[in-house]
Amino acid sequence: MTITHVQFLTLPVADHARARDFYVGKLGFEAFVDRRTPEGGRFVLVAPKGAKTGVVLTDQQVTDLDTDVAALRAAGVEVAEPEERPWGRATSFKDLDGRTLGLLQPSDFGTVPN
Repeated sequence: MTITHVQFLTLPVADHARARDFYVGKLGFEAFVDRRTPEGGRFVLVAPKGAKTGVVLTDQQVTDLDTDVAALRAAGVEVAEPEERPWGRATSFKDLDGRTLGLLQPSDFGTVPN
């Protein structure tokens, strides 16, 4: 595997604007990305100043998504076909308890500044 670190921790939220205001206004996080997705959703990335891991309000990072997808499939894991996103190439799979986990090979757009 080529997973190097967790770049995003994804938190499902009921209201993006309210959640963003909480993390930025109350906790002092920085908002790095706040944009609409092609599907009409919203991708919001916030992080504490200087952090290497951000919080996505709406995935584990890899350096070679295709290699990791092939390795997961060889291990018997059902993995969705990778898709191009504004922030990089992404896919998902379910763990043994049915939780959806994502893998992201980020574009330059998807990195959290240091």
